[in-house]
Amino acid sequence: MANEVKKEFNLLIEPWIAVRTQEGTREEVSILDVFKFASQYQSLAGELPAQDTAVLRLLLGVLHAAFGGKDIGGRPLSNDPDERHEDLLALWKQIWHSGAFPYAQIENYLIEFEDRFYLFHENHPFFQIPGLDKRDDVFGPFSVAKINGELAESKNKARLFPQRAGEEKNSLSYAEAARSLLYFNGFAETFGKLDTKGKTSKSDLSLGVGWLGKLGLISAVGASLFQTLMLNFVLLDINEVPWDIGQPVWEKPVNYTERNIIPMPRSQAELLTLQSRRVQLERANGRVVSVRFISGDVFPQEDALAETMTTWRYGKQQGDRTEHYRPKPFHPSVQLWRDFASLVSQGEDGRQLKPGVVRWTQYLVNQEMLPPDTHFRFQTSGISYDKMKSSISDVFSDSIAFHASLLSALHQGWITRIITGLEQTEKLVWEVGALAQNIVKAAGLRDGTKGRDHGAFARDEARSTAYYWLDPQFRLWLESIDPDKDNMDDMFDEWWETSQSTIRALGKELMHQCPPRALIGRSEQSAADAYNWFRYYTHNRETLNRRGVKKRGKSSKSDS
Repeated sequence: MANEVKKEFNLLIEPWIAVRTQEGTREEVSILDVFKFASQYQSLAGELPAQDTAVLRLLLGVLHAAFGGKDIGGRPLSNDPDERHEDLLALWKQIWHSGAFPYAQIENYLIEFEDRFYLFHENHPFFQIPGLDKRDDVFGPFSVAKINGELAESKNKARLFPQRAGEEKNSLSYAEAARSLLYFNGFAETFGKLDTKGKTSKSDLSLGVGWLGKLGLISAVGASLFQTLMLNFVLLDINEVPWDIGQPVWEKPVNYTERNIIPMPRSQAELLTLQSRRVQLERANGRVVSVRFISGDVFPQEDALAETMTTWRYGKQQGDRTEHYRPKPFHPSVQLWRDFASLVSQGEDGRQLKPGVVRWTQYLVNQEMLPPDTHFRFQTSGISYDKMKSSISDVFSDSIAFHASLLSALHQGWITRIITGLEQTEKLVWEVGALAQNIVKAAGLRDGTKGRDHGAFARDEARSTAYYWLDPQFRLWLESIDPDKDNMDDMFDEWWETSQSTIRALGKELMHQCPPRALIGRSEQSAADAYNWFRYYTHNRETLNRRGVKKRGKSSKSDS
């Protein structure tokens, strides 16, 4: 350490951001090159989708800072709210139609803060604080496996089959470390003691997971990295008011404050560069070998609606007296299309909010700032933790694509029908699950035998299989909808026929697999009886809807 240079590896000019070129190759490029050649790259291409999201947010923070209160050319925008609103839309539209970022303006802004972008610096290393190796009240030093999402190890729990070994496991290149630093900052596990309900002791917010780990993360994806950045470059808040300008982390003095509870940022430049952890990377022989950290900035997640990359759910948590909007995490086992309503609908009761990036793209469509034949793709990326949130249990990602016109105010009827169609699909899946459960009962396997609920297990497996079979079909059907050309009734008849035939085929397969004794039955009904009820309830939409979600309980004949 003593012999190493005091500042090294400037992220503005050194290649470290992993991208996919339009030819499909993977490269590492600098921050400046990302903005100079963004239209030549398909996407970010880091080790994990969650890591790409963390890097995406950094790049968006640069955009918000470079154009905060300025037009193309660097002239200040008007202080009048209405005029600023129009100026921001004109700025976005001008950049979008040019197909490239105004590189000179971004370069001039970043070069002004060049000294703050060194991964290693005596006074202000990028996204870190110096001197943690001289403090006693820190966590670490840990192996770099602690911050490497490919490994996701704790200090005392290693993976049985790691993706890296030897030096590759115990150290990171500077480029890998820079990406991992952003990933760890956003998704770090909790490091405080939690109670049995998964809450930090003494309600200490600063001990919880990183800010991104609390969200149902979703981002818009374009045909190029340029388009992806622009579609997520949200310039207006939920009330269509411009954000406060604020300062990203590299414009501020180094903050040494531990467990620092702050107000919710009203500036995107500040929010997108939030430091959930204060970190120090340690190097040896040209590679990063260990990491130390303490808790950083945190704010309550309730009603934090400045966050644009998450879904929201309204309600109470245990111990609350009032209801709030809170981030609604995605579940790794649930396909994104099944949660379509939370992406595009406020809900009739107003108990959910569309993500800000979806609301922004909808606004762009309604303002006719995007071509009418555009297809949107939205991608989730996230982390699931164990019950105590002290270790990572899963890393996941999913995406969904559909025609931009579906978000137009002129076509909200389509959204309502799609949501209704998904509700009917859910009922079909429920019925095949009930069939599987009743076949098990007819075979004489009682629920709870030796601690195993055989019927519930069969039900859940059948439903999981049903969604697996429906998954590619729904995605293709949704993406094929063109509200300006298609007949609504015809399209939904098509989906009903597809989903009904798929579910009935699965029900028939379950009957082929059932044991002979189930056909006779050892309970109130035989498997044949259960299958007849299944065929009846899935015969058409009318019988399925009459069955009703509320009637799906112990009193239902096909569940008895």
